[in-house]
Amino acid sequence: MAMGKAFRKWRTGRGGNISVMGALFIPGVLALGGVAVDFQFTIRQKNKVQFALDSAVLAGALSRQGGASEEAVAADVKRYTAALVAEQGGDIACAPVNVTFYTDNKDIRGTIRCDQPTFISNLMGWEKLSFRAASTSTYAVGNADVAFVFDVSGSMNSYNRLSLLKSAAEAAFDELLPDDGPNDGKVRLAITTYNNAVNAGAYFDSVTRSVQLSADGSNADARSNYDTHNDARMIDAATGKRFFYYEQEDCPGGYCTGNWDAARRPFEDAGLIDTCVYERTGGDAASDAAPGSLRWIGAGNPRWNWNDSNSRKRNGQWEIESGGGNSSSGAYNASYARCRASGPVPLTDDKAALKAHVQSLTANGGTAGHIGLAWGWYMLSPNWASVWPEASEPLAYNTKQNMKAVILMTDGDFNTNHPSAAKSSFRQAQDLCDTMKAAPSKIQVYTVGFQVPTSVQKTADGRTILEYCATSPAYAFNASNGEELIAAYRSIARSISELRIKQ
Repeated sequence: MAMGKAFRKWRTGRGGNISVMGALFIPGVLALGGVAVDFQFTIRQKNKVQFALDSAVLAGALSRQGGASEEAVAADVKRYTAALVAEQGGDIACAPVNVTFYTDNKDIRGTIRCDQPTFISNLMGWEKLSFRAASTSTYAVGNADVAFVFDVSGSMNSYNRLSLLKSAAEAAFDELLPDDGPNDGKVRLAITTYNNAVNAGAYFDSVTRSVQLSADGSNADARSNYDTHNDARMIDAATGKRFFYYEQEDCPGGYCTGNWDAARRPFEDAGLIDTCVYERTGGDAASDAAPGSLRWIGAGNPRWNWNDSNSRKRNGQWEIESGGGNSSSGAYNASYARCRASGPVPLTDDKAALKAHVQSLTANGGTAGHIGLAWGWYMLSPNWASVWPEASEPLAYNTKQNMKAVILMTDGDFNTNHPSAAKSSFRQAQDLCDTMKAAPSKIQVYTVGFQVPTSVQKTADGRTILEYCATSPAYAFNASNGEELIAAYRSIARSISELRIKQ
């Protein structure tokens, strides 16, 4: 009896200890979780404020262009921003926009400070989270160099996406190069396409290195040369033709006769496009440095699996000889020598040529969006001036009243990269966007997602690659149908034609 009373007394005392611990511990856990919730909400609110400020300074610049006084423009910017911010909810409180006018270049700059009340983390004494936003619009664009980057991967064949893209692109061309506008070369457009690789077209020799090789005397020589020069275009010294590089051995019985010299098989004989390129690797992978020593773009050579079984090697040789080689049944991977036939179109104001090129596009293959981004940048980079025709040479980065913009379009994940790359397509795209948006290039990046699934890869803070790469949230567009896609491209084109945002 006495033992039962003692046990009940101990149990009561133990419960009291747990209650005390819980009273101390649980609020702390809830508060820490609340900090994360409030922080994420504040980030979303800041993005909305940035969009409102971008829109306000754009509207203010239009008013200034129409002859409004600085006092009237400042009042419009403040009123417009306040109205957009008021629609956000969340009890956000922002000070009036501070508007600055620049006389030398007609720029208008708006800055704003906002306080976002917290909902949960105020348990720890943090009653609000504060942030600032800034945006500058220019009076008008003097020159605009714009690179369109189009996804032509296999998924673009679904749901009539490619056809809808062609219509939307033509609508953008009409906005940027109107029929009744001056044909003065101040607005120039370029096009590049990508799937699992990019077709360098007529510029292939200028951006890749070549290696002349004579006939190999042994399999060991063949393998050594292949491993050493896999990123180069390999030229047969005897014929001057580019060939893809495999081993030299006796043909298996019944497949062919004599010695099969696969190392000297010309590209065109195997039905491969010999102007495909993959990403640049190494220290300049995320730069716009001109092609050259240690900075060449990788030539799209098929990759031979030297360690595969002899039967698969021989099957691969048979496929090569018969012209039906593929990566599923042979001992090699020809993916990076099988890009689309659409090469780049350097900067031009020839709208008819641009439209004709877009209408010729076809789609197939994977989605290496980072390569498309890189080539969009290359077409705008003054460092690449020697590659492009004289009329298409990009202006210097510091040219006054000049805008450079990349418009990236995709319908899905960036999911393909060359085996030699150290990073995934998604990570390489992030690196490229970080660098091209920074000084000295300061490329304005617009992104257009077309029927992008919600399951696409996201950054640590929950953004898609399109949201990550866009210069600001106002520069990222999503379209679920053809009408929205046309509207997105028209909106981008109009903003480029009239004004520009400088972050």
